[in-house]
Amino acid sequence: MKETTIINIEHVNVIVLVMGSLLSILIMREFKYLFSFAVASSIMTLNFRFLKKIMEAGFLESGSAKRGFLITLPLKFLVLVGLIVVVLVYGEIDIIFFLIGLSTVFISIVINQIAVLFNPEAKRRQKDGA
Repeated sequence: MKETTIINIEHVNVIVLVMGSLLSILIMREFKYLFSFAVASSIMTLNFRFLKKIMEAGFLESGSAKRGFLITLPLKFLVLVGLIVVVLVYGEIDIIFFLIGLSTVFISIVINQIAVLFNPEAKRRQKDGA
């Protein structure tokens, strides 16, 4: 059965970023909506990528990397919150499109799991029990 990997989720996340940005500009026809979605989605895409690198460094490496993990993970979240606050305070954004953009990682995970369900190999294994 095809398993979901972080790389698959990252690829789907970039596709959601591009498609969502195109749809927001085509449907709403204002730059404000495109900017709101694209900035939030880009923030979450980069956040997911940095989180992957921090987790790999924290769990796969030994010694000083584990101590660095205890510093970099909270620091990453503080930077994320700070970046979101700066965009909300100083950016001219639409809050609904911004929130939809922030949820693109979740949307990517759902799309990826639906794609796995419709994989013929997965159906064959469910049917045969192997």
